[in-house]
Amino acid sequence: MFGSGWDLPEEATPWTDFHWFRVTGKHVLELVILSREPTWYVGHFVRGRMLPCYGDGCKLCSDGVGPQVRFVMAAIDVSTRRVGLLEVGKSVGDQIRDWTSRVGGLRGMWLEVSKYSMSKNSRMEVRFIERKIPIGLLDKEGPDCREALRSTWRKAQVDIPAMFEETNPGSSFLRGHLEEVRKTR
Repeated sequence: MFGSGWDLPEEATPWTDFHWFRVTGKHVLELVILSREPTWYVGHFVRGRMLPCYGDGCKLCSDGVGPQVRFVMAAIDVSTRRVGLLEVGKSVGDQIRDWTSRVGGLRGMWLEVSKYSMSKNSRMEVRFIERKIPIGLLDKEGPDCREALRSTWRKAQVDIPAMFEETNPGSSFLRGHLEEVRKTR
């Protein structure tokens, strides 16, 4: 695909390299969420990173590595104005979901994200911030989270699960997938 001029067709995404927000040590991030809803997947934490679960026949499941639900959201750093992606586990995702009623939805939620301790694998903590969003922060749209995951897995030479290609699997898909994973243990 190519063209000329400044106007890009909708199918030409400007995001090719995705920035993932990392919270380390005492560093605190203040992020405003750009996504209207989170993207979720089921994965396994192996050697310091999350890898997708492949469902039936997943080697990591059969090796006893427990599945985890992960939520991914596009966000913008309040101080640097850098757009990136935030990945959280189910407990943090549940907290964020509960706070959406305060803002009227996920988009525009201001969060302070930190680690519980200096340990690399320390749990992530979030705090809802009730402040007026600075002008211009919500003028941006974030990257497509599903495409960011696919791109990240491709770069890491990880196979993309076929189930991840489904357009909108919904909660019944997740429930069925986790039941299948538990059966293989």
